[in-house]
Amino acid sequence: MKNKKMQLLLCIIVVLLGLAAISWLTAKQREKIAFIDKTGIETIGTVIRVSYSQGGSRDINRYYIAFDFIHDGNIIRPQNLPLATEEDFRKAIVGRKYKVKYLPENPKVALIYLEEPVYSEDINIEKERERILEMYK
Repeated sequence: MKNKKMQLLLCIIVVLLGLAAISWLTAKQREKIAFIDKTGIETIGTVIRVSYSQGGSRDINRYYIAFDFIHDGNIIRPQNLPLATEEDFRKAIVGRKYKVKYLPENPKVALIYLEEPVYSEDINIEKERERILEMYK
């Protein structure tokens, strides 16, 4: 009986620590996004890939949006992007240009603003799709 109580207590502690860690990581991600939004340099980027993966038994879908942009004459492809929402996934069009903000000291830290497409660049979508296919085989 005492052993089962200890196991239950241990499980509760592990769950609480897990929830605290998730909460802390989520807060850090929000801080990072707010920092980029406030201090980042604005440019235009191109969506280069949209994808999703389905979770196992929980049927949780994870959405990803990859993009690139030009900084100092180099094409930058940000890494460690936050998971996108299903709504963002539906907004993102491969080859379309969108507003991007990045940190000048580390351009790979960037955000794409899918709610702010650059419609004036839509005439170049097909050309951008060709570039994407050639560059990211």
